[in-house]
Amino acid sequence: FVKDKLEENGFEVFFTNEGLTLGEKYNPDEVLLKVKAGQSEKAIATLLQLHKEFDLDEIRDTGEIKQLKKILVPVKISDACFNLCEYAIGLASKQNAEVKVLYVYPDPTFIESQKNTTSWEKIVNMELKEAFNKAQLKLVEFSKELKEHIPKALMQSVKVHYRMLKGTPENVIPAASRRYKPELIVMGTKPGDEAKGEFRCKTLIKVIENAQYPVLAVPEDARFIGKNKINVMYATDFYESDDASLNKLLELLKSYDKKIYCVHIATKNEVKHKEKTDELNIALKRDYPDQDISCISLESESVPKGLDDFMELHAIDLLSLSKQKHSAFYKMFHKDLAETMVSSKKIPTLIFPA
Repeated sequence: FVKDKLEENGFEVFFTNEGLTLGEKYNPDEVLLKVKAGQSEKAIATLLQLHKEFDLDEIRDTGEIKQLKKILVPVKISDACFNLCEYAIGLASKQNAEVKVLYVYPDPTFIESQKNTTSWEKIVNMELKEAFNKAQLKLVEFSKELKEHIPKALMQSVKVHYRMLKGTPENVIPAASRRYKPELIVMGTKPGDEAKGEFRCKTLIKVIENAQYPVLAVPEDARFIGKNKINVMYATDFYESDDASLNKLLELLKSYDKKIYCVHIATKNEVKHKEKTDELNIALKRDYPDQDISCISLESESVPKGLDDFMELHAIDLLSLSKQKHSAFYKMFHKDLAETMVSSKKIPTLIFPA
């Protein structure tokens, strides 16, 4: 609320809660709003005026600032990030959502051993401050370039916030999502094992495994297109969690006219697959009478190939599936489907935590 009011008065504001002192712990109740140095005095005057005009505690308690849905977009700040952010902002414009751009920058002390000396702590604090200042400059510059890259009308239709945290992306992103509680995490990727996507697939998979929220993996060259109708494929293996994931999928795509295919790929002909498909179709017609949704079971030599063939045949715009929890022993002998699909697909892939 305060950030929005400051921006209405012409201030550019960034979120941060990074402490520069060695050993400080993160406090979720302490969030700093950073403004440009030349605007600090005017920003303070505006803030004091806000305190006079509004009861900020009352605004927080009534939940007035929680009406918008939330989309979290981790970025590494590269040219590919502009397309990723534009994609996320396009989604937000269709869903009455805000976008939080999260820049995770390296912790300079991550590989250093602990030393309890005053001189060492001074050096570390200098390194922390230097890393913070460099990251802050990069994020400010990125925000300027993003406004130039994205159409002005689209940019003005969505609230975009910027946030920076230090650490490793695979650890920071899930932790940040638990605090921010987004409806969706949007991350970039690029097909191929040797690709250098927005985050490497290894990091993306770690986030999928550890985050408690849906993750949308967007290929580097994907563009957001507000199509009148989209074709969606949900890969199912008749898990109990599919029902919850399907409800989340319908909620996320509520503003779209869509055709949804629930597709099961069987690697051998079994009667039970047809029976389960028939049962699911009956349940879908009963539970979602207003939705264009159906279940199909197909045979293929492998699940990824079967999904690929179906996507090509039906011009699928979005692939969706649930990420199942498996034991370490299981992972030794089975390749993870979510990992296979996000590392090789040329269309956005939406993964739900099971």
